[in-house]
Amino acid sequence: MCIRVQYAPLDSLVPWDDSRGVITVPEDLTGPHVLRAVRAVLTKLAIPQREFGAVCWCGEPVRLLSHVAQQQKSGGQVRMINHGA
Repeated sequence: MCIRVQYAPLDSLVPWDDSRGVITVPEDLTGPHVLRAVRAVLTKLAIPQREFGAVCWCGEPVRLLSHVAQQQKSGGQVRMINHGA
């Protein structure tokens, strides 16, 4: 698989980074919404998509990992940062 997917805050979103081969989706998207966003970028890149899932231009499925909330360590304690919640 040549294309990777990452999550980012909406204000710093760059949908496609050609130099890194990365599709960036808003961090508050989940489930089928992430898949729809990734497929939209792939379609704009003229990469044919199958009926289900998302496919890289090499033909391999694009892995859509679950978004893991950022963690911040402050004073020895770890706290979860949950944007938009």
